[in-house]
Amino acid sequence: MELFEARFELPCSIEEVFDLVIRPEGIKQVSPPEMGLFFTSSPDRYALGSRITFKVQAMGLVRELVHEVTAFDDPHSFTEAQVSGPFRSWIHEHVFEAREGGGAIVIDRIRFLPPGGVAGMIMTASRIRENLEDGFEYRHEQLERHFRSVAGS
Repeated sequence: MELFEARFELPCSIEEVFDLVIRPEGIKQVSPPEMGLFFTSSPDRYALGSRITFKVQAMGLVRELVHEVTAFDDPHSFTEAQVSGPFRSWIHEHVFEAREGGGAIVIDRIRFLPPGGVAGMIMTASRIRENLEDGFEYRHEQLERHFRSVAGS
């Protein structure tokens, strides 16, 4: 199993960032536009057992994926696992920790197995990791911009 981890700090409480990223509209707001993220079926706010169906574009391919929230500890963490999609396995753990002196630490851990067959020749672990690094760098910038503007209001 491959592991990717992104960790960054934000100038907000864990409750504020948690509330934003458990909503499909919040995730869309902080996702790279070239990802083409489109939710086809999801609740307004995730909860334990929620099923999220969405489409993304990656490496020139549009894929539909279904994830299920398999663990939920508001506002500290939630985990979503791929139920249907291109990966042999995909488990995304979102963790939120209070930073000493204020603010939040956001940790995203993704454990995955690339697709098999021909798709696996295109979507290799290193290419997936590269895309994740770019995507989470963008997400961090957008979250930081969002919470700095909220704090400045």
